[in-house]
Parts: sequence; C-alpha cells; structure tokens
Amino acid sequence: MVQRIDPPSKLLCTWELKGGVSAQVTALEIERPNGQTRKMIVRRHGETDLKQNPHVAAYEFKLLQILQSVGLPAPTPLYLDQSGEVFPTSYIVIELIEGQTEFVPSDLADYIIQMATNLARIHSRCLEL
Repeated sequence: MVQRIDPPSKLLCTWELKGGVSAQVTALEIERPNGQTRKMIVRRHGETDLKQNPHVAAYEFKLLQILQSVGLPAPTPLYLDQSGEVFPTSYIVIELIEGQTEFVPSDLADYIIQMATNLARIHSRCLEL
C-alpha cells in the first residue's frame, strides 16, 4: 500500500486506532527518502456503510477534498483505492492529525466559540457549493 501512496517511502510501523464504529481505522508511519516521517490513516468502511452506499470511500474522499479547498479544518485526503487489489473493498488514506478528544474543555467559552465559528463556516460554504 505504501508503494502505491508514496513509492520511494518505506513503512516504519502500523497500529490500530480504536473507537470508530463505521470503519476499520489503521495508522501508518512512513519514512520518506529525505529521512522525514509522515503519519497517515487508512479508513476501510464496514459492511453497514457499504450496504448503504457502495461508493462511501469515494464520497468521503471527495468531501474531504471539498472541505480542504474551501479552507475548513479537515484531514487532507491523500489516496483513494477502488481497485480491490490491496483490500476487497475501497479504502481511503488521509492525513493523521495528532490530538485527543476533550470531553471537559478547560476553557468552555472558547471551545464553544470555536465550534460555533467552524459550524458557521461549514454552513456558509455549503450554501456556496
């Protein structure tokens, strides 16, 4: 898979990311020829999603491209494979964004303002599309 995404790079490690219910999510770390490393996510949608929409991976990839193109905060879509050669179903590879879920933000007012600002941006961009 790494050879398809970034042929001169080599795979350093992989690890499963837990918590998702609609897709199998695996993180990859690769090393580029210049020695820099890059982390990414492989998302393989589950049976329920595929039954509802067999093209869910392509739709998600396109949505992430649109979000990126209008400057909304979203992971960068890196690769879409619909060939069935690596896995029997389509999958996408996206940028890994380091972070953690904040269930109790330290500054709730700022947290709410950030959420509201981004929601407003999403909705205003949707009207333009």
